[in-house]
Amino acid sequence: MSDQDLTSAPDKRLSLDELIAGGQVMSIWDHLAELRSRLMKAFLAVIVCFCVALAGAERIIEVLKVPLIQVLPPGANALHFTGPLDVFMVDMKVAMLVGVLMACPFWLFQFWKFFEPALYPRERRFILPFIIASIAVFCLGVAFCYFAILPLSLRYLIGLGLEVGTPMITIKDYVSLLTVLIFGFGVVFETPVLIVLLAMLDLISVEQLTQHRRFIILAILIVSALLVPPDPVSLVALATPVYAMYELAIVVIRIIKGKAKPPESATTT
Repeated sequence: MSDQDLTSAPDKRLSLDELIAGGQVMSIWDHLAELRSRLMKAFLAVIVCFCVALAGAERIIEVLKVPLIQVLPPGANALHFTGPLDVFMVDMKVAMLVGVLMACPFWLFQFWKFFEPALYPRERRFILPFIIASIAVFCLGVAFCYFAILPLSLRYLIGLGLEVGTPMITIKDYVSLLTVLIFGFGVVFETPVLIVLLAMLDLISVEQLTQHRRFIILAILIVSALLVPPDPVSLVALATPVYAMYELAIVVIRIIKGKAKPPESATTT
C-alpha cells in the first residue's frame, strides 16, 4: 500500500481477516517471537546496569538514606542490620532497583517498538514522542517519589513511631519500602501514556474517559492510598499530579485523533 493510498483511505481499522489477507499483520507465532526477542534485549540491558550499580551499591545506599537521616532525631543511627547476610542482600536489591531505573530508556523503547505494528502507519510517527514521554514521566515519578513523597512519608511514619518508642530501622526494611515506593511511582506515572496508547488502538475513547471521570478519581485515590502512608498530605501529593496527567492525556488524545483524522475531501472522493 503506497503512502498516497494511506492518506486517502478512510480512517478505519481493517478486520483481522483483511489484515492477514493483505499481509499486514504477523501471525501469533511471529508476535511471540518478537515478544521473546524484545524481552531478552530488555533483560540483558537490566543485567548490564545491575552489574554497574552493584559495583557502587554502598555509595548508592548512602544517597538513598539521606531522606531518612533528615527526619530522624539528632544523633540517632540511620540504619541497622540484624543478620550477617542483610547488607549483602540489600546491596543486591539496591543494585537491581537502580539497574531497572538506569535501563528504563531501553526497556521502554522495546515496549513501544513491540506495539508499533498495532498502530496505523500514519500513527507510527508518534512512536518516538511516546518513547520520550514514557521515559520522561517514569523518571519524573521516581524523582517525585524521592524528593517529595518519601520525605513526607518518612516524616509521618517516624513521627508516629516517636510517640511510642525509639526508632531502630533496619536496612532491609528501609530498602524494601524504597523499592515499592520508587518503582511504584514510576509505573503509576506511566498511566497517562498508556491511556493515550489505548485510545490510539481504539480500545477507549475521549467520551468514555470524560463520562467515567468520577470513577477514575476514585481509582486514583485508592491506588494512591495503597502506595503511600494513610495520611492526607501524602495522599493528595500523589493523587493530584496523577489526576492532572490524566486530564492532560485526554487533551493529547484529542490532538492526536484530530491530526490522524483524514481530510473530508479524501473520505468523500
